[in-house]
Amino acid sequence: MKVFYSLMSLICLTALSPFTVAQDIQGRSFSYLDWEVHCSNTGTCRAAGYQTDSAQAMPASILLTRQAGAKQAVQAKFALSSDGQTLESKKLKNIRLYLNGKDFGAVHLNSSAQPLIGTLNAQQINGLLQYAQKNLKIIFKNNHYTWQVSDAGMTATLLKMDDFQKRTGTVGALVKKGSANESKVLAAQPKPMVKKVNTAAKPYLTLQPNTEQYQVVHTLLMAAQPELQDAHVFCEGINDETVAKPQAIELYKLTNHKVLATTLCWRGAYNEGYGAWVLEESLKGKATFVTEFASDFAAGEISSAQKGRGLGDCWAMSQWIWNGQTFVKTLDRWTGMCKGFPGGIWDLYLIEALVR
Repeated sequence: MKVFYSLMSLICLTALSPFTVAQDIQGRSFSYLDWEVHCSNTGTCRAAGYQTDSAQAMPASILLTRQAGAKQAVQAKFALSSDGQTLESKKLKNIRLYLNGKDFGAVHLNSSAQPLIGTLNAQQINGLLQYAQKNLKIIFKNNHYTWQVSDAGMTATLLKMDDFQKRTGTVGALVKKGSANESKVLAAQPKPMVKKVNTAAKPYLTLQPNTEQYQVVHTLLMAAQPELQDAHVFCEGINDETVAKPQAIELYKLTNHKVLATTLCWRGAYNEGYGAWVLEESLKGKATFVTEFASDFAAGEISSAQKGRGLGDCWAMSQWIWNGQTFVKTLDRWTGMCKGFPGGIWDLYLIEALVR
């Protein structure tokens, strides 16, 4: 049976995996219509809005970032691009921000390279936030080009940001302001530090499906599968005509008498994912599941990079680091909605950490 693996599958399986995660605050994401917000384990929230699907010829996005803690100002960036035409550098002067037809002045571009990336000033940010609960027409334009960021979903997304940072009902809320001070808002947390312990970079043993030892180890791995939240079959292998067949298992030596077992679990139109488990070096006992979406393993680090569609304009990336005892998840990053920016446009984190 052919299985469709979506990025939502990755998110669900990630949340259910029993490995250690480098966080005290539980990261959270939310998307609605043309806006989304990702809040990380540090308490920082990043909300992004994009053009409507009918305006894909001129991709446009705004990123609003706010750290946790009292009296934290919102920072804003924007990105502007084009699909199918080259933006002429001599025609990029005096791009201005218009909110419901009102001119809020020229925006600052960091460079003329595409996509165009720039920042909004305090007056422009305040103007944008004043309309957080109203219909808003967000236009970037000059005499040559026009871009529009949709407001559909903006209010709901900023409300989720306030809720995560416990600002609802306070003087610092973006949507539902109140009279309460910010003494009880979510406190910011530093990025956790994880020390990587190097391990073998190449497998010491490869088990083929037609061997007895393979069957024993494969049974242990499949017994450690997470509780699935969608209809796909867990790590069924690669389709051979009409039948999915399990693939070879590679074993890597870790430390502390542990080994890493990996096998190719699935392959789609433009992604594939390896399963990863930790076992005792005796290859007996209970296995610990890490992920079904691994892309690479090297010397104590498992990484995953999965694109949301064939154009490669949105990516989900994750990382797990071996600390000598277990794999710690140190990265969970999304590059933003699939809206026509090659490679994705923003770094939206659920988990961020420092690795040394």
